[in-house]
Amino acid sequence: MNFNFFASNKIDLDNFQDIGEFVENYPDFQTIMLNDENELKLLLELIGINEVYNQDLNDSEFVKYWDLSSYKLPYLSAEQYDDFYRNWIIKSKRENNMDEYGSLIFLQGLSSDWNQMHYRLIVKEK
Repeated sequence: MNFNFFASNKIDLDNFQDIGEFVENYPDFQTIMLNDENELKLLLELIGINEVYNQDLNDSEFVKYWDLSSYKLPYLSAEQYDDFYRNWIIKSKRENNMDEYGSLIFLQGLSSDWNQMHYRLIVKEK
């Protein structure tokens, strides 16, 4: 399952109708492939985000979204990211490889910029 993380100062749910519109309007989105929503919940808990609920999207190429706007993403140094990643691999039981490592690295590089934006969301593709 593809979960797209992104941040913006302006959100229009109509942009979720079509993946092309989404990509055009939120070009810095980051996609993480997870097995299910339980893995997403675990990932969010590991970065300190709890009690986030999803909203269904109708007539869209996405099925749900999670609004993380009331939370700030953690600022992680390289060492902190490595610790987070090791914890993620242990708890999720996912395969430890460069693809997995790289798929989450945006948490280290984009958190500062994304936290300055008004909205932080995750959308799940069909």
